[in-house]
Amino acid sequence: MAAPPPARLRPSAAPTLAPKPLVGPIVVQCQGVEHELRAGSLLVGRLTECDVIIDEALVSRMHARVCVTSDGVTLEDLHSTNGVYVNGARIVHAVNLSVGDRALIGTQELTFYEIRTDPVPPPSTPGPPSSGNVIGDPPTKAIVQPQPLPIPITARAEALELLGTLARRLANENKAHQAPRMLGPHLQGILRGAHSGLLVPDALSTLASEYAIDLAHWTSDTRWLDYVIELHLVTKRLLPKSVLAALQRSERWVGLMDRQLLEYYIAGFASRSKELNQAEKSSLAVLRRMSKKK
Repeated sequence: MAAPPPARLRPSAAPTLAPKPLVGPIVVQCQGVEHELRAGSLLVGRLTECDVIIDEALVSRMHARVCVTSDGVTLEDLHSTNGVYVNGARIVHAVNLSVGDRALIGTQELTFYEIRTDPVPPPSTPGPPSSGNVIGDPPTKAIVQPQPLPIPITARAEALELLGTLARRLANENKAHQAPRMLGPHLQGILRGAHSGLLVPDALSTLASEYAIDLAHWTSDTRWLDYVIELHLVTKRLLPKSVLAALQRSERWVGLMDRQLLEYYIAGFASRSKELNQAEKSSLAVLRRMSKKK
């Protein structure tokens, strides 16, 4: 009998390389348009105030946010209705992006590219001073990122207080229909600032919530109740007891707020319930009961 043929060695599988984290500065490409982002955040949505505007019915007003920090690049779903998909999987919270990742918002794909920067050449060995000008390449200047200006929080709170007082005066004079034109843009500006990563202090957040609840009563529009939840969701704060109680009362008169938004908000705190104190756990229990009302 002939000897069996020698066994053929199977080629070893190539090692799977871990994805390389995406680092800034980056370019975000969408619908053939490139948007450079060196630091900070970039909003994607249907509103004209967004940095990347996608005018589709499947896209929420403020749908997602891309952030560049010293730790890398993240993509966050801003509790949109139809979600954000990264490499085919829907994300729930902010995720760190890797090189080659692709995101889908509505029917539009977002791609992310690192901006390559040429390394700074090593300093040359100092030589004797030159008696004249030397013709050659101009010296390379380091690009210094400007420091962000301080946010005029006091001025913003004072403006909101003034507008709110005028709006309540109008409501007392049976002219509450004029209040949204007065208060609405300022409240939306605070929410847009929070979405962009600006600091919203507790006092300003509570004040904005109180006036939003007033608008809900004056207009019978439950979207102003949703505003309160969205503002606290973005700022990652649990509702103060006073605001929570006002929301409970308002739902009896105005109507139920967006339950999907409320459940999304609750889930963010439920995941870290061990960090909450007893008063915060009590507030979370109230929110859960509210979410079950139909």
